[in-house]
Amino acid sequence: MFRSPTLSLYFGRRFLKTALIIFTVVFVLMAFIDYLELARRAARREGFDAFLYLLVSLARVPNVIERALPFTILFASMASFVMANRQLELVVARAAGVSAWQFLLPAGLVAVMIGVFATTVFNPISTELKERSILLGNQLAQERTRIESAKAAANEPAAPPAPSGTEIIASAEGSDWPIWMRQTGGEGPSIIGARESLKQGLSLVDVSAFVFKPNGTLDRRIDAPTADFEDGDWVFRDATVIQAGSRPTPQPEVRLPTDLNADQVSQRLADPETVSFWSLPQLVEISKKSAVPSDAYEMQFQSLLAQPLLFLAMVFVAATVSLRFSRSRDLGQVILSGVAVGFVLYVVTELARGLGRSGVVSPMIAAWTPAVIAILLSVTVLLHREDG
Repeated sequence: MFRSPTLSLYFGRRFLKTALIIFTVVFVLMAFIDYLELARRAARREGFDAFLYLLVSLARVPNVIERALPFTILFASMASFVMANRQLELVVARAAGVSAWQFLLPAGLVAVMIGVFATTVFNPISTELKERSILLGNQLAQERTRIESAKAAANEPAAPPAPSGTEIIASAEGSDWPIWMRQTGGEGPSIIGARESLKQGLSLVDVSAFVFKPNGTLDRRIDAPTADFEDGDWVFRDATVIQAGSRPTPQPEVRLPTDLNADQVSQRLADPETVSFWSLPQLVEISKKSAVPSDAYEMQFQSLLAQPLLFLAMVFVAATVSLRFSRSRDLGQVILSGVAVGFVLYVVTELARGLGRSGVVSPMIAAWTPAVIAILLSVTVLLHREDG
């Protein structure tokens, strides 16, 4: 396959080194921006700890940067090919009878290996770190709230009037709860809203529950920083209970029974992008057994499986715009062309992902088709250039 192993190893090592440098730069830049945003929001409040907020930022970045890995591979490929052209290495190699595939395939092989590592190792680590960042951020928020509450109590404010049932519901307007779930239980029907879900949906952050009486009228609202599913109950800790006609009452623990089991809760509340690659097949199987749509989990699983092929496609896309580069050609044009083609591929991939998650297209087809088409088109262009 490789006529010159030494030359292939040289190009492969150069590509890997370039990819690591670009990844490090992107990671540091995103962590710096994220930390500045967190610090800007929290610096004026009591109990600001710069080091803890730095840890939160560092734990959040891997999950975000995972979406930017294809562009890291694209830029690393373009940089490697452009540098080889600038230094006339490709010219010398071709003059010695070495085909373009001899220095393209090593980069492709390294990209596939990076994709396998990103899927099997980096993804589980990033999902775990994201959960830890959410927990740490929630702890910091609770500590800040306790400090502010203590200062407010020192000023002895007047007791607030008891809210009515309409006011309890109205107070939820404008709340940022991307997670919602209806359920029934021993105390009647209820609606749960939360900002984040952890542990495959079995733990919720910034959660509120609206509990209704059997006749459909609102009974009470429960607010808590966290809620965990334990033995058929939702356990709200450090909760505040607001009952119609009564003042808010803080309680260390409140239990809300539910008729759902742990598997059903995971199906409804687990975010596919926060579930580890190794746990996705289990959720898919549970959803199928329960006759619940599993398209979102299957799409995420197939996307992670297809990630090495997508990285290979990025290498071939970069080759189509970079291998013909010469000293007289404008470098900016090469970069712009590569970014444009890579962006189109990324948009198509995201569009296919959305169709797969909604069940319009089979998740397997939606995950693998964009990378396969990009590789076929790139190989066609490269064959035309090499062999006419």
